[in-house]
Amino acid sequence: MTPVLAQQGLALALGIPIVALGVLAISMLIGHPPAERRVHQLVATAMTSSLILATGLLLYVLVTGQAVVVSLGTPIAVRGYHFDIVFAADLAGSTYLWLDLLLCGLISAFSERYLHQEPGYHRFFVLMLAFAVGVAIIAVAGGLDLLFAGWEIVGLASALLIAFFWERRAPVENGLRAFATYRFTDLGLLLGIVALHQETGAASLESLGSLSASSALLVGGLLVFGAMGKGAIFPFTPWLPRAMEGPTPSSAIFYGALSIHASPFLLLRVHDVLEASPLLAAAVVALGLVTAAHASMVGRVQTDIKSALGYASVAQVGLIWIWIGLGFTHLALAHIVGHAILRTWQLLRSPSLFLERRAIVFALADNPGKTGWFFELVIPAVARRSLYRLALERWYLEAFWSGTIRVLTAPLRVVDRLDRRWAAVFEPAPTTEDAPAALPAEGVEVHGR
Repeated sequence: MTPVLAQQGLALALGIPIVALGVLAISMLIGHPPAERRVHQLVATAMTSSLILATGLLLYVLVTGQAVVVSLGTPIAVRGYHFDIVFAADLAGSTYLWLDLLLCGLISAFSERYLHQEPGYHRFFVLMLAFAVGVAIIAVAGGLDLLFAGWEIVGLASALLIAFFWERRAPVENGLRAFATYRFTDLGLLLGIVALHQETGAASLESLGSLSASSALLVGGLLVFGAMGKGAIFPFTPWLPRAMEGPTPSSAIFYGALSIHASPFLLLRVHDVLEASPLLAAAVVALGLVTAAHASMVGRVQTDIKSALGYASVAQVGLIWIWIGLGFTHLALAHIVGHAILRTWQLLRSPSLFLERRAIVFALADNPGKTGWFFELVIPAVARRSLYRLALERWYLEAFWSGTIRVLTAPLRVVDRLDRRWAAVFEPAPTTEDAPAALPAEGVEVHGR
């Protein structure tokens, strides 16, 4: 494969899912959505074609050791600011792009029958394609400005899929909780990009290497904070079990595979600032340790399989943060790929695991026994009970964030009450003429006078 063919392959691997997304979204907007079979054919064709191209791209990068760069120009240039659309597929980027298209293709094939005749069938595939496009942009973005665009697409698609079953109150509330967490931490990513523009005049990945130690600590600290939300890094873990309100395929692809791993992937992209600031690298290791300990401890006491797998994913993301903080970037990349594939398989099988466990317990006469070594056995009984309570309460993070939200929104509630009172004062009182006429009871004949 020549460099020109590699560039064309990268452009097509990104463009084909975008075209499929546009076709499906426009057909829904005009009120003529295609049949389910046509939707599956469109998505399967797009994912398969892009996956073949991404596989060739990954092989080219592995063989040549060179990144594939595609530049689409500078659509925005205002005074000192310029927004460049540049895609760069190096080893990490081409690997994550391949993983994105592979898993999204598998999920689309699985969801064809899983969501058959579901009222939100078309909506699910629109959001899944949007998510695949967002992750692809994150994977091969040549600058942080473009990466931020993909980052926001992924966050919006994730929140909407958590609230997929919008007829119930809980999915909508949990989707809003996850989206609020994303927005809060995304502010750090946005401020980090602005600070990088101020320091270097650009937001390309290469400009990160030119920062001084103090600037690297500032910019890198903001970028690390921005990565904490999607990775459910402590203390932003509580949104993750709430995210399991969505369909099982979206839980598998988002919170077990791609969305949650966008957090360590961002750290891989900005690893230059970690090398320039040992203090920041140590902070990343510390956050990874706390997150892994918290998720492992809480996950062991969960009573449903999806929450247990969700916390297991967070524990692994914490370990990946440790590898990145210590400088083991290739190990972190391999860990991302292996864990994403394994967790997708486990979450897709989660509906059948309970039945399988019941069959095993019945076959062993209700006494399956325990295997392995449990580290809590070395903890004194008194401390063990306290730690068990702490794990059941999920380290009281839910209560902490609920109280924090109440405090932050208290002024808004006061303003809302005042607004309602003033509206009641100035609005005219309803008259009897405005009141609707009472309807006669059923079966009662009304005669005119």
